This record gives sequence, C-alpha cells and structure tokens, in this order.
Amino acid sequence: MDIDALVHDAFAYTREALWEQWVRWFRLLIACIIFPVFLGYSLRIYRGDDPAPDPEGWIGLFIDGVKLFLIKAIYLVPVLALLVAAFLLTLPFFALMFTEYAVQSMLALVSIGGTALLVILTVWLLLMLLSTIGVIRFARTGRMREAFRARAILGDIRAIGWGNYLLALTILWLISMIFHAGVALFYSVPFAGWVVALFLMPAWRMYSVRFTALIYEQGVAGSPS
Repeated sequence: MDIDALVHDAFAYTREALWEQWVRWFRLLIACIIFPVFLGYSLRIYRGDDPAPDPEGWIGLFIDGVKLFLIKAIYLVPVLALLVAAFLLTLPFFALMFTEYAVQSMLALVSIGGTALLVILTVWLLLMLLSTIGVIRFARTGRMREAFRARAILGDIRAIGWGNYLLALTILWLISMIFHAGVALFYSVPFAGWVVALFLMPAWRMYSVRFTALIYEQGVAGSPS
C-alpha cells in the first residue's frame, strides 16, 4: 500500500473541492452542523466520487446520513452491552468499599475493572475496523446489509492486508492528532478557537473520509462481492 499516495491524494482531493470554492465550503459547514446531512454526503466520497460532488439533494443526504448513523450505532451495541455488564459486575464491590472488606474490594475492582477495560477496548477496536469497511461497502452497494456481512468485510481487509490496514489507519490517526493540536493552539484566544475549528471542520472530515475510501480502493479491486 502506498501510504504517501493516500496522504497526498486525500489532500489534493480536499484542496480541489474546497479551496476558493467558498459557497461549497459554507454549504458543507452547514451540513456538518446538521450532521446527518454530512454523513450522507460522506457516503458519496466513500463511493469513490471524484472530483468531490456538490452537496445537493439534502433530503436524500439526510436520509442516507440517518442510515449511516444507524449502522454506526448498531456496531456500538456490543460495546455498550459490555460497559453495562462491567458496571453491574463491579457494582457489588463498590458497595463493599465502605465495609471492613474495603481492601479486598479495591483489589477486586482493579482486577475486574482492568480486565473489563481491556476486553471492551479490544472489542471496540475490532468493531471499528470492521465498521469502517462495512460503511464503505454500504456506500458502494446502497444496501445496509452489506455493512454487516462479516465474512465479506474480513475478505476485503485480507485483500488490503491487515498490516497495511492498521498502518494506514494509524497514519490517519496521527494526522488527526496533528490537525487537532494545531487547531487547539487557537483556543487560547477567546472565541477564535471555536471559529477556526468550525471553519476547518468540512475540510478535515472530507480529508479523513477520502483517505479511508482510498485505503479501500488501493486494497480491494473491483466492486464489493
């Protein structure tokens, strides 16, 4: 996988779509605020539209965004279930913290809580990896069930290569940290930080979506099976 191409292609795509295209930038800013609209718009980028399309047909974008939101929410259900289970499992030990068994309760909380946290983070990471490809499959087929076809999703990840996939997402995460750290510098100026963050929101979201779509395109030949 050509990481350098991912970084620069996503940047060129975003620059071409937004630089000096202030009307489009403003419309996408509004779409970010009405977040299902931008979620729906992101499906067009995931689909591989190049150059970036205009944000037209907002009702359709909103409906598609709601579908995408539901897909992401469904993927989070197991994580939420594990969080609830962990809370219920540790609740009795919290009650014992105020008795003569406080030390034993604390040790049990550390042991159970640490194990639960590790399990929850592992499950969340795995589901995030699966859902990322699942969302792209949904975008490219228009069928929500494609977002949950685990065997097909795993096949796509194998085609990309687990190492390549994890490396590319790590690079995107690092770029995200750098971007948000740069924006955070403006927070020391009253109101300016929020204005800058809001203004750059469409650019960052478009960049990250395009970057992710390119991971899929580089690794998976042809349309989803």
